[in-house]
Amino acid sequence: MGSKYDTPHDQFIIAYLPNPERSEVVMSHALPLAQMLNKGLILLYIEDPRYGGMTCAEASELLKAEVQRIKPQHNDTNYAALRGKTKEIIAALPMLLYGVVVVAESQNNAPRRNATHPREVLHNFAESKIAYLVAQKGLQSKSAKGYMPNVALSIDYSRESKEKLIWASYFARFGKSQLHILSHAYRDERLHKLWSDNIRFMQKIFSGLAITNYLQEKYISHGVFTEPCALEHAANKGYDMLISVTTDMRDRDTLELIIGTAEQRTIRSKQQLPILFLNPRDDLFVLCD
Repeated sequence: MGSKYDTPHDQFIIAYLPNPERSEVVMSHALPLAQMLNKGLILLYIEDPRYGGMTCAEASELLKAEVQRIKPQHNDTNYAALRGKTKEIIAALPMLLYGVVVVAESQNNAPRRNATHPREVLHNFAESKIAYLVAQKGLQSKSAKGYMPNVALSIDYSRESKEKLIWASYFARFGKSQLHILSHAYRDERLHKLWSDNIRFMQKIFSGLAITNYLQEKYISHGVFTEPCALEHAANKGYDMLISVTTDMRDRDTLELIIGTAEQRTIRSKQQLPILFLNPRDDLFVLCD
């Protein structure tokens, strides 16, 4: 194991680099995210027999060079090269490296046994206790309006919808992002009431945080899953990111076992919109702000 980070009790943005020679996509998001949240940045490589690749010693040399390149833009930048199972290390990141969010790359055309293959990404982050931002392409340039000027999230009738609000508030408060609250019409009276309760909860949270930069808008939902429809709507509107909650494996139904989960579809989106995924769990780590 090799590592170099100096602030053990702070929180860090983790840039997960399964191939340190190909860091552009991840770093184009991890750096502005660290700057926006005023957090340290750790470049992470994992030597995992599942994927082969470099040794920790080989990766460390590349990570050191990348750290030196980035330090003029973000001085609190360090690296860690760890050996072990990727899924286990990612699950341990909150305590191991004081991580609060990970940035990872997904490639639709990656080989199946590659850490950037969409199924591998979801597999490795399935037990993550922190949010993870998955990007398919690099950020072309930092907007004058901030890192993510327009952030979308859907609010439906489910309890899990409310879990998106804390992370949405970070983008609204620290990044001055315009939030777009997406909903679709419910004909069922019970579902409509549950959705209304969630909207009122959202308004209460945002009011308490003095957040006014949000808009509510409708989108058309079709098919079995609503989240891919929300992503399509957000992409068509030109928004910059979608915040999404993954499927709770404890509540997965038979249909999802057969046709897959919503996140298996959104992560492969042809629109290539970055997605901030949150796993539904009671011990999810959030920012200390």
